[in-house]
Amino acid sequence: MSASWKYFVVRTLNMVLTILIIALLISAFFTTMEEEDQEEAIRMQVQGEVNSLNFENPEDAFEYRNERIQELKKENDLDGSRAERVFNNAIDMMSLEFGETRRFTGRGRERQLISAIIMDYLPYTILLFTTSAVLYSSLAIFFGLKAAQNLGSSMDKGLTLLGATLSSVPVWWAGMIFLVIFYSVLGWYPRPSPTFPNINNVGYLGYMRELLIKMSLPLFTIVLIKLGGRLYISRNIVSGILEDDYIMAARAKGIPENKVIYGHALKTAAPPLVTTATLAILASLAGALITEVIFSWPGIGYLLRRALHESGALDPGSGVFEDRLIAAITFVLVIFSMIALYLNDIICGIVDPRVEIGSKFTEEVK
Repeated sequence: MSASWKYFVVRTLNMVLTILIIALLISAFFTTMEEEDQEEAIRMQVQGEVNSLNFENPEDAFEYRNERIQELKKENDLDGSRAERVFNNAIDMMSLEFGETRRFTGRGRERQLISAIIMDYLPYTILLFTTSAVLYSSLAIFFGLKAAQNLGSSMDKGLTLLGATLSSVPVWWAGMIFLVIFYSVLGWYPRPSPTFPNINNVGYLGYMRELLIKMSLPLFTIVLIKLGGRLYISRNIVSGILEDDYIMAARAKGIPENKVIYGHALKTAAPPLVTTATLAILASLAGALITEVIFSWPGIGYLLRRALHESGALDPGSGVFEDRLIAAITFVLVIFSMIALYLNDIICGIVDPRVEIGSKFTEEVK
């Protein structure tokens, strides 16, 4: 096997192994928590049965209690090894088989499969955060290059100040301020709502119009705030590269400035820029819970909030808690993080001219 494909295979196996380990950890935590709740419920049920039967002989009551507990554990598949159940649940998780919810439903009472509920919400998170990441990463690279080309100029100072200011503002805080301005004061933005009209009633164009209107403010907020930090990073990375000897030599040879910037400097800056963009996307997904709740955007973060706050409120005192749904959401977010880091690793290996394996891999792909 050539070195380039070994590079690819090793990183793929590392990603799969890491996901398996994380699946085992998530499964161990939530399986233990769920089974302890079930065992406690069984003990309380059996104790109630013992009290209602009024045994005269304490030994008979004790024997009935033990036999009944074992019977109910067997009915609920709790009689085997917990380690085996943890491993089986991790394998099910790896194959995206999450089971069913207890009481919680997605957008309709007929949807009980956890995978179906997640697929109702996940596309909206991907749409919002992928679109915003492409926009603020592209803008940050463009303006960062311009600032790096004109170090010390008024434009450079202005962009640096803007980047430092915006990067210090939390997205959720900016979101609340923009809601007050554009919804409450100006009335330009509709009331935040996680529901969309039925596409069969309004048609494709009507649905897209509603989607874009509701997406506009959270998209603007994320792009504006994330652009600040990304712009500052891009400017510093490129400005350092522009001082390298090979850039000075290229300029001395009379190579056009655009070719020096976009053909030499940007190629060298690509690996750190790709890495920081990947980390920025992961940070955005980590903040999806607060951002989506503020804008009532029906993504995976909004679903997690519902699972945390609404599952226990379905029937107060029943002990119903959607731990399987929460575990599934956690695992899906982990998968996205691992895939993003994996793709970042592969892309950096391809585009980085200083990495020998990257050059070999590029040649073979071509």
